[in-house]
Amino acid sequence: MQKAEDNLSKFTAKFVEIYNRIIPQRKECHFDIYLNDVDNLYPDRLEAIERNSVTALSCSNKLGNFIFGKGFEDNFAAEINTRKGKTITLNRCLLDVVSSLKTHKGVYIHLNYDIEGKVNYFDVLEYKKCRKVKEDDYGNEGIIVYRDWSKIEKRFSFITERKNKKSKWFYPYNINSIKDQREKDSPKSDLKTQIRNYRGQVLYYSLDDKNKEYSHGWLNAQGMNDADSEFRMSLYHNNNIRLGFIDKTILITNGLDPDSERKFQNDFYDWLGAENAGGVYHINTPFQVEDIKSTIAVETVQSSYDPKKFKEALEDIKDNIRNCYQTPKILINDNEGGVFGTSGEAIKEATKVYNSITAHVRYEVEDLFKKIFDKEFKIIPIIEEEVSSDVGEELRLKSQAELKGSVGGVSALIELQKSVSEGFTERASAIEIIKEIYGINSDLADKMIGQPKRQNNGTDL
Repeated sequence: MQKAEDNLSKFTAKFVEIYNRIIPQRKECHFDIYLNDVDNLYPDRLEAIERNSVTALSCSNKLGNFIFGKGFEDNFAAEINTRKGKTITLNRCLLDVVSSLKTHKGVYIHLNYDIEGKVNYFDVLEYKKCRKVKEDDYGNEGIIVYRDWSKIEKRFSFITERKNKKSKWFYPYNINSIKDQREKDSPKSDLKTQIRNYRGQVLYYSLDDKNKEYSHGWLNAQGMNDADSEFRMSLYHNNNIRLGFIDKTILITNGLDPDSERKFQNDFYDWLGAENAGGVYHINTPFQVEDIKSTIAVETVQSSYDPKKFKEALEDIKDNIRNCYQTPKILINDNEGGVFGTSGEAIKEATKVYNSITAHVRYEVEDLFKKIFDKEFKIIPIIEEEVSSDVGEELRLKSQAELKGSVGGVSALIELQKSVSEGFTERASAIEIIKEIYGINSDLADKMIGQPKRQNNGTDL
């Protein structure tokens, strides 16, 4: 456990890099690469922080679900080659692209081509392993170097140097350069050999246009800190429960001889059971006492651990994290209370909102696949657009009918009546709420709310 925490700390504790993310250049593996942050480990850190935060991981997965939607409209059966001789569907390609975009806002796609120049190989690379090499003097885009940058040794050795020379790299995406690149990889070879030996191209795509070399993730600097704080709060509670000092009971007896003491302990621990015996400590004093009430004493040592510690701060932290992904709260925490609770209608409306927020990402992904395969792609969203106002009105009436007939709907009405009686909600406002949410007419809504109770002095409660 401690080793795992130490390994994680190198990705989560370097706040200077989080606040001052810059893109310096440095010689690595004989290439003049753009570093992704001053320690070149920004994407590793981002993944580690997101993975260890419950809220951040939930938001990332929810974002991915909405980008992917229900997959491509007309490409369920089509397949394409990928690494290790496998074939996958285009929907699987879409899922792999989304898996990178939902965390990093960027994706690296390794492509290869058949004799006609059509894409016949599609593989999404691990985002954190890709680095760009500086462009040449003519402004041509540099190659993509692919390796685990967290394991690079800082000290020079001939063994490491030989490994660095063999680092995997790919050409940048440029369909007009395929022929020249094949000849460069396999000079003086026939076309079949050139196609077989061609290392292929990598297309880098970013949703974050402001960052030319590397995109920022969805978690900004504050979001990364908050996600890391959420993890460490969880770690605090876990350590206290696992290793901390929980309430203990001390049992004190007086004047028992050794045999009687052993028998007493065995009998007492049998009463407690094996699972509870660790919470009790027994002490026997050798002194004889005359008062039988002083023979046994029970003392409790209180723990300083407070399970409610950080509760208010944690709510603010979760809100900040959700805002980074623009995720409606109800879609992540659907147990939130309120006058109407988390009704199906409320979740449906939140789903519509988030479907609209993520629409531009789906459009950009569709354009990305169109660029690669030179044909139109359409992602089916989680919620399709309503075809007409009549259909929308029909759905609204259906939802109102379901709400009126549900236990939750009745309970919510009772709570609303109580709110009016206690003066927290104006009567007119309550009537409008019932009309809008439940689809009930004014007269019936007026009767349902009733009149507020009055105190003896004649004022409303």
